[in-house]
Amino acid sequence: MNIAVIGLQFGDEGKGKIVDYLAEDFDVIARYSGGSNAGHSVLYNGKKFKLHLIPSGVLRGKIGVLGNGMAIDFSVLDEEFKSLRGEGLEPKIKISSRAHVVTSFHKIMDEKEDEIIGIGTTRRGIGPTYETKVKRVGIRVGDVFDDAILLKRLKLATKLWSIYDEKEVEKEARAIREQVRKFKEFIVDTEIWLNEVIRAGKKVLFEGSQAALLDVDFGTYPFVTSSNTISGGMLSGLGISPRSIDKIVGVMKPYMTRVGAGPFPTEIFGKMAEELRDRGKEYGATTGRPRRIGWLDLPLLRYATLVGGVDEIALTKVDILQGMEEIPVAFEYNCSGKRKYPPMHIEKCEPIYMKLPGWKSIEDENLWNYMKMIERETGAKVRMISYGASREETMLID
Repeated sequence: MNIAVIGLQFGDEGKGKIVDYLAEDFDVIARYSGGSNAGHSVLYNGKKFKLHLIPSGVLRGKIGVLGNGMAIDFSVLDEEFKSLRGEGLEPKIKISSRAHVVTSFHKIMDEKEDEIIGIGTTRRGIGPTYETKVKRVGIRVGDVFDDAILLKRLKLATKLWSIYDEKEVEKEARAIREQVRKFKEFIVDTEIWLNEVIRAGKKVLFEGSQAALLDVDFGTYPFVTSSNTISGGMLSGLGISPRSIDKIVGVMKPYMTRVGAGPFPTEIFGKMAEELRDRGKEYGATTGRPRRIGWLDLPLLRYATLVGGVDEIALTKVDILQGMEEIPVAFEYNCSGKRKYPPMHIEKCEPIYMKLPGWKSIEDENLWNYMKMIERETGAKVRMISYGASREETMLID
């Protein structure tokens, strides 16, 4: 059985831990979108690893695929390789020849554009990399090995965005060649390789980055990422058929967080927000920025499970709310006097709350009632709960 794991909120739900937990039963872990703007924190042998590009499952000796839908910064990939090798780990990866390369001019573009647009990006160059991709002037991994194509694309980008003059093009080309060629042995046509693996009966775990509410089409546009993060993005981001995915697992927390700008109807402030942020260690793995904190938003959760086609849910960080007497949950919106499903512009809506009894342990009946409520609201079964950072602090539910 091939399983997909996606986030159901604004990211940072704990997908890395869930993928790491499931990875032992799979042969291949495949990522399909995003780049170093997303980060997964995984605890392995007592040490915390922060991975931005390499799929979490490589810590378990599995083959990790960086799919064609990704935007790859090879300088970051190099750093991750060195970090893992420094711990005695040798990553086994396959890099798509069709994935796009993040260059220095993409990062410059990102910084300049964010100063004007103010979305609050990580400034890792991911958005501009997808921008050059759809403009058909991007640099794919396989293009780096053809000097004529590489120089042509760099010159086109220079003319379009005036980032640097043509004298610097050759210097940039040399830097890109040097970075990418370090990984030449890992570069393949992953869409062919992956389909052959699936046909051979190997088990594949598809690893999502970021989350449904940041999807470029279905998220809180324009405060979204630049790629498709829901399960549908796996098809184009890896070159696989819908028949290749047997089950979709959505990951969520019993509260919500968000990094950067954008609407957040259930956001809270003050002492309670600070307490939850500290208890949950809610600081970005990529930027270190403190995450915004809010209560669970059921209208958005229902929407995310719908567009994500979610079959089962993994509920993480239940320990963070442990000990609270009551837990607020937004069950619907009031939008201009009407109660309704999430509209396109949720910033115009006020959440309507109910309060549920809190829990004192993972055996507490109130926690199990909370999970039943999530199942009723989403139509998806809660099959996993996580109550700590280690793999052992995870429970499967029959």
